[in-house]
Amino acid sequence: MFKKINWLIVSILLLGVIYRLIISSNSNFIFNMDNARDMVDVREMVVLGKLRLIGQTTAIDGFFYGPAWYYILTIPFILSGGHPYASILLEILLWAFGGYFLLFLVNKYYGKLALTTVAVVWTASNFILLASQYAFNPNPVIFLTPVFIYLLIEFLQSGRLIYSLAVWFLAGLFLHFEITVGLFMPLVIILAILVTGKNLLFKKRNFWLGILAFIITLIPQLLFELRHDFFLTKSLFAYKSDSHAGVKLDDLGVRFEDVKRSFYDTLLPTFENYKLYLNLILIALPITMIAKFSKEKKLDRLTLISLLIFLVPFIGLLYLKVDLMRWHLNAAIVAGIILSGFVISYLYESSKLGKIVALVLTGMILIFSLQNIKDYLNAAKIGNQGNSIFRNELEVVDFIYKYVNGKNFKAYIYLPSVIDYPYQYLFWWRGLNKYGYLPEDYAYLPNKPEYIKGKEKLDTGSHPKSSGLVFLIKESDQIGQRHLWENSFKSLELLDAKRIGSVEVEIRKDK
Repeated sequence: MFKKINWLIVSILLLGVIYRLIISSNSNFIFNMDNARDMVDVREMVVLGKLRLIGQTTAIDGFFYGPAWYYILTIPFILSGGHPYASILLEILLWAFGGYFLLFLVNKYYGKLALTTVAVVWTASNFILLASQYAFNPNPVIFLTPVFIYLLIEFLQSGRLIYSLAVWFLAGLFLHFEITVGLFMPLVIILAILVTGKNLLFKKRNFWLGILAFIITLIPQLLFELRHDFFLTKSLFAYKSDSHAGVKLDDLGVRFEDVKRSFYDTLLPTFENYKLYLNLILIALPITMIAKFSKEKKLDRLTLISLLIFLVPFIGLLYLKVDLMRWHLNAAIVAGIILSGFVISYLYESSKLGKIVALVLTGMILIFSLQNIKDYLNAAKIGNQGNSIFRNELEVVDFIYKYVNGKNFKAYIYLPSVIDYPYQYLFWWRGLNKYGYLPEDYAYLPNKPEYIKGKEKLDTGSHPKSSGLVFLIKESDQIGQRHLWENSFKSLELLDAKRIGSVEVEIRKDK
């Protein structure tokens, strides 16, 4: 694959990287509870030396992801001294890395017109762009799914050990990034072997060594289980028996509609909220596939694997007891992008009318994508004013430190998520690095730091004299609960107030 670099693909991806850097420049990226929580946990690993056997919490109470995402995040953390933007750069690099495999495969199997279509979607898609603008553990699934497909195709073609180890190991990592995706990947591998008639691979040593590579990725969770009396397993079984968790499975018709709607609602922003284009692709996909199979009695490996990655989760989610989230479909949407390339390719090669339709579809998505890019670039000049934007959060922290002019203070934060991970991290990172000290207290309410382990060990700065000031940091009240939080401070005298983006900052006098 890399013996001869495709410079057209490299050029496309380079433009996409520049586009993403512009969009996220001037600290214009999301830093919310989820990604800030990850930074807090990575800080614990790097600064306090506490290695982890589990990762982030899941929707199942007491159940956790694997820790692979944390260990990956330690790289940008160490290289940047803990700067949150480094994790955004990591996501952008993963986007480009996976993008090369994606465009290479589409160009090889479907040709230049399909390459144009897929490249435009991969670069300009709202959903794909968002995934590279905030650091979130399911996001690598999107960027690494093309790599998974490439490795699986190579394994099917050659049966070589290197590809077996790599594809199974990556399937195991997907369990760390997003369990709902990872559960289906071993089944995709097995079904791909069956539908391509490569059943002899099951008898080869390389196949079973690949499964061993998959099991190796689960070692951290297994060690955690042994150390904690199978805590994760018990949580999983408790969830299974809980009748109120998830959607009832006795009505598959209702569940089918839920899954279908979830897939559509995820594909729509993937194709830039262009309903006409998406609907045309969805209508044309089964027609073109039936026509191609009828004519050639087979489908190519890229199309078959993409179909499996799309359909296996669709069918599996009918029975899997989980509330549907968009990131559960991160692999499926990549398969959807690839299959759109298949539609364009088949139409273009089928007939004169098909060629016209393919060119029209490509022109539609290209025009809309260029407008989308223009809108995002214009918005980047203004900057995002919503909640949990890093630029605003950083400006709040700097404003407070400058306001107290070298003295100490207390800061309390209201976020719709309640737990103030973004400011827990920013006061530590910015406070120590630029101002040399931490606030006397910083939490969502006074003396409420129990969700940060070893917080006292992080206070390695100076301890200046107190200013006697309390700063109340308030994000927009999206859930109508902020007044309850504000009641805790109504007895403190209000001295001043300032708005920074969507964030309100009140300065009050401590008792």
